[in-house]
Amino acid sequence: MLLDYLALASGLVLKLFSLYFAVMCLFFWIPRKQGPAHSPETRFACLIAARNEEAVIGNLIDSLKNQNYPEELTKIFVIPNNCTDDTEGVSIAHGAEIIRTKGVIRSKGDALHQAVLHLINREDIDAFLIFDADNIVDANFLKAMNEAFVTGAQVTKSRIESKNPYDSWVSGCYGLYYNIFNNFFNESRAKLGLSPKLIGTGLGIRRDLLLSMGGWNTVTIAEDTEFNADCVIRGADIRWVKTAITYDETPTTFDVSLKQRRRWIGGIMAVAKERVPDLFCEMRDGYKFRQLLDMMMILIMPYLQVASVIPTAFLIASAVSSGTLMSSLTVFMIGVAVSLVGTIGFALLLSILSPYETRSMLKAIVMFPVFTISWMPLCFAALIAGGGSWVQIRHSRAVTLGELGYSAKSF
Repeated sequence: MLLDYLALASGLVLKLFSLYFAVMCLFFWIPRKQGPAHSPETRFACLIAARNEEAVIGNLIDSLKNQNYPEELTKIFVIPNNCTDDTEGVSIAHGAEIIRTKGVIRSKGDALHQAVLHLINREDIDAFLIFDADNIVDANFLKAMNEAFVTGAQVTKSRIESKNPYDSWVSGCYGLYYNIFNNFFNESRAKLGLSPKLIGTGLGIRRDLLLSMGGWNTVTIAEDTEFNADCVIRGADIRWVKTAITYDETPTTFDVSLKQRRRWIGGIMAVAKERVPDLFCEMRDGYKFRQLLDMMMILIMPYLQVASVIPTAFLIASAVSSGTLMSSLTVFMIGVAVSLVGTIGFALLLSILSPYETRSMLKAIVMFPVFTISWMPLCFAALIAGGGSWVQIRHSRAVTLGELGYSAKSF
């Protein structure tokens, strides 16, 4: 009986957390008005940290140069680090300036720290934009970011899409996963005046904000999440800019995907340990309460996934002690089957809401339960052994905007 009560209590707590995120998702369906257009005035410095990216970096630089935005308002800086190829030469050939790093660079955050330190006092820069070298961006990217900064944004986050959603079921699942954040996470939060979840590419920051923060000083491997939490604590104006589109090269094999996502989860858990106490202390400020609470919920998500096994463990223990294990397992397997069908149905909905062609995404839709379920062991692995150190993922899909195979403007 006690085990049943424990299962009920732990399950109720987790359902309350799940309800929080479910309610957030509903706001996606509420229309949001677009403001008036503004003239180009923001002077951008585009920062690209690159490690052995000669195969793809040229296309990113080209896409930043071919913008519907005055070229004289844009400067492109590449930060080569630990390279054994000609990333620097390719970058120069495509028109970028080079910022050379000093000492040991262990992560993207280290490279950004040196680059921002090098540029932060330049008064011909209004805002920094951060990209990964494998990205390409929509032709209206800078125009959309300018709209946000002109209207008061201090930090901006672009919409992210997969550059190669049709390469494999794994890359297709990433495309569907990105659209969870596009549609049900960031778009919903924008309508509630909450911070989007910052991902370390397609990210914009006003120079004066970085000056007030003393530069870019993240120390974890999840530099984007760490910076996100710091900005929320400071009460910064953080905006989701859905019309600024970044295309990201996604892994095509499951083993590479597991390594990448374990690093993501481990990084978030590390940030949670450092920043949740700070967020909690700042919650005395009622003005920032919603932002702080939401950021805390985002940071503890991996821990909630680990904790989600607790009710099941109590139920199994109760079934064993009462001799009803087989009937309980039958009910459990029926629940699993329903969940699998529901996850496939949700993946189909994501595909319809995304700009991707649904027929080309069928393998990803069917395999999306595998992608989703695999987060659970990754959370346990990160909890026990951490996220590990930064490991390079090779990028080779040198795709231009014209070669994408779909149009993201249907969002």
